[in-house]
Amino acid sequence: FVQLALWPPMALRVEERWLQNDVPDPVFTGMVEDFKSFDEVMKTWSEKLELFVHGVHELTSGVQSLSEGLAEELKRQDRMFISEGCRLREAAQQIARRDAPHSVIAKFNRNVEFNMATPLKDHLENHEQLRQQLEKRELCLTALKDALQQVELCEGLTEADLRKRLAQDEFRASKVTFNKLNRHIFEWLYVLEEHRGDIMDSCLQTLKYLQYDFFSSAAHAVSNVLPEQMSFRPMTDMLPECLQAQVEEKLNLSEDIEAADAREIFVQRLLQRLVSENKDRPGAPALSTPATQVDPLSLSCLLSHGF
Repeated sequence: FVQLALWPPMALRVEERWLQNDVPDPVFTGMVEDFKSFDEVMKTWSEKLELFVHGVHELTSGVQSLSEGLAEELKRQDRMFISEGCRLREAAQQIARRDAPHSVIAKFNRNVEFNMATPLKDHLENHEQLRQQLEKRELCLTALKDALQQVELCEGLTEADLRKRLAQDEFRASKVTFNKLNRHIFEWLYVLEEHRGDIMDSCLQTLKYLQYDFFSSAAHAVSNVLPEQMSFRPMTDMLPECLQAQVEEKLNLSEDIEAADAREIFVQRLLQRLVSENKDRPGAPALSTPATQVDPLSLSCLLSHGF
């Protein structure tokens, strides 16, 4: 930056030559280019942050919708799944309920708004004001050059001439206005240049923390409904191809049962399978050997109603 002031005659001539030659200030130009680059980075981060927040909201909505659907469907199944469906829905609500002040998504929204969105918005607003001041600086510089031309036109006049005094007063006033604005812009550009790395590092580390806090809190909510031991069989072991081998094995070992009623055949097979494998029907109370003979159809009806 070239600081224009009431310099001695020799300095004034240097100043006039700088204005006359219209040579751009390389330091000022470089700082402005760095500022524009930094402004573009902040704009990009702000846009990507909005996309990230929108994606998180879509994720939590999907989690809540999935848990609600599973819980409603599990109500129609065996009673052992009802409590598990309710627990899953409760965990999803701890994550996705935006109206709950202590939910994961509500805490995430507050943290993003306070620690990321608002600071980025403030920086972008300040950058917009600085751009407006840069445009105003160009206008003041043009006015200063015009005032200098008026002074040069009055060089042949005496000091007592009113036109020369007016031209000099106009030049001094333009110089004071330009210097004031120029100094303010310089300080802002210098501060942004000095703290640009700190600002970008703060944004990056804050974003890391926000992601960690959201995903860890969501994982903690789901971990509360996980089984104590991973005793269930994975879905890859329960594919139709895997079950087909089990069906064929049972068919090869089973004996034909002849009866007139097809429903009675199925009931007898079910009872024989439960007795032979010594286990209960999933979701039903434990079966015990009846003290007296019962009708298979009646027993099947009771079992289908959860008895």
